[in-house]
Amino acid sequence: MVGAASMNGMRAVVFNSRGTSDGAVTSPQFYSASYTGDMRRVVQMVQKRYPSSELLAAGWSLGGNILVRYLGEEGASCPISAAASLCNPLDLAISDDNFHVGFNKIYDKNLARSLRTIFKKHSHLFKGLEDKYDLELANTCTSIRDFDDAITRRTFDWPTVDAYYYGSSSSHSIPNVRIPLLCIQAANDPIAPAKAIPRQALRDNPNCILVVTPYGGHLGWVSGPGAPLGAPWSTQAMVEWMSSVQLELLRSGRSKRMTQQLSSRAIGKVLHNDQQQDGVGSAAGNGSEPQFVDRK
Repeated sequence: MVGAASMNGMRAVVFNSRGTSDGAVTSPQFYSASYTGDMRRVVQMVQKRYPSSELLAAGWSLGGNILVRYLGEEGASCPISAAASLCNPLDLAISDDNFHVGFNKIYDKNLARSLRTIFKKHSHLFKGLEDKYDLELANTCTSIRDFDDAITRRTFDWPTVDAYYYGSSSSHSIPNVRIPLLCIQAANDPIAPAKAIPRQALRDNPNCILVVTPYGGHLGWVSGPGAPLGAPWSTQAMVEWMSSVQLELLRSGRSKRMTQQLSSRAIGKVLHNDQQQDGVGSAAGNGSEPQFVDRK
């Protein structure tokens, strides 16, 4: 995605959530589906460094959930001009239920193992906090739900893990999104199941576009010009969509930062794509490309 963005005239900033990508954690708080404070701080820092630039954002998986929650919280005051969410679980209660079905249990155990690794690496930060956290469960958890019950929901003062899942679901934020938002999901995603998609809320919000592919799993799309080892079709589709939105904002005078112009390469690509057949994604052959677009 970073390479595709750069090739289309966009500077890319990568935001890794607390505890991921070997980043240092200095307080007893990891990332969560509900907490948007870090996202907000990153946006403010980028704004300060590039005050004349249009801001675009993309989030994957739980990062997509955090992004959409942030967009809903900011509403009409959102400093971001357009965003994309990919394989967002959207309804965390449904996602949690789906983890306990069939082969999905393998995903649950593997992700729980990753959470245990993150916790053990930073367990010294939780010393003396045994009254607040269930440290034994955090060290031995075999499911995401167990870890969220032991650590996450207690960090953010949710009374129960079910309350945390319900209150943190970005499906509730869709009606409040006031910028163009592209949502790409796969119907066979074991982590972000299709039944969790708030289709009616997305239809009712003219700012949102939903694309659902019949296959693709969880961020497992492989078709595209660089398939099977290169970037999937979803990367280029997302970049082209963002470029199109940015160009339209400039053309219509609705750009948040009019002094920032698209690169000639990006404009040329968008204008070329305008002449092609309408739709998202051009690769075909393995069923992971979009079959329909669900929008208002």
